[in-house]
Amino acid sequence: MAERSCLIVGGCGYIGSRLAEALAAEYAVTVTRRQRSPLRDAWIARSGVTVMDFDSGRDPPLNPQGDFDAVIHLAMPGAAEAARDPDAARKASISVGGSLQLLQNGRAGRLLHFSSFHVYGGAGRARFDESDPAAPVHPYGAIHWDCERLLSTHPAVTIIRPSNIVACPAHADLGDQSRLLFLDICRQAAGGAIALNNDGLSFRDFVAFDDLLSAVRLLLDREPDGHRLFNVAQGAARRLDEIAGMVGSAAEPAVPVQLGDGRDAFRAPFEISIERLAALGWRPAAGLVDETRRIIRFFS
Repeated sequence: MAERSCLIVGGCGYIGSRLAEALAAEYAVTVTRRQRSPLRDAWIARSGVTVMDFDSGRDPPLNPQGDFDAVIHLAMPGAAEAARDPDAARKASISVGGSLQLLQNGRAGRLLHFSSFHVYGGAGRARFDESDPAAPVHPYGAIHWDCERLLSTHPAVTIIRPSNIVACPAHADLGDQSRLLFLDICRQAAGGAIALNNDGLSFRDFVAFDDLLSAVRLLLDREPDGHRLFNVAQGAARRLDEIAGMVGSAAEPAVPVQLGDGRDAFRAPFEISIERLAALGWRPAAGLVDETRRIIRFFS
């Protein structure tokens, strides 16, 4: 049986590189690279993936060599990048059109697009469900919503809206992603103490990478009928002081946690519906502790 092939657009980034490593056991994986660096080059050399240079904000439409059983699209501007320059971020996001064109031209069998929980909008709801109307309030969410609408017309497209993904980086060239909250807490734990800027009384939904990976595998292998939009989340949000305490306890030796006085928007518990994925047999089973320990060791 011929080996299946997968193109991961944005596959050298924080989550893309972890997915590329994991899927390389099942697919011949090609990743796009926005920019070169010694750290990324070293990762590519040891990962066994094929790389092509592609910058969605600079290059002509995506045109890789060969055809693919699946395309995974992750090459979207981050939240910080979208806030700094929404127009440039929107221009960069048009790379999703190249992935769609691969489908339309018969060069790809499936497209799995990573959107964002930010499409739902800000805080204030007790539950977030795929049937809820989109109401983005941040440029990052608005750009993702534009891409969702473009892609939703094709029957071979599946869109996922992940919550906050907890993953040990595959390499240390993380760019803006290095400031992600969970990574920052783990980096502090590796340094011997954790100090939150806020009071720890806000809530977040963190989902472990292994659960994300199992969802991706499931969605790539299922026939694209019925629902084509899925949340990927733990389901129930946890308070940040609890999360920080878990990270502090996962360090060896355990480290203390100091709370600040800042506040952010998500001040009440909330749920993200995962019933659509659950109906396909998916259950979040991976605990955060093991992945947390991997991240702390990485930063150590």
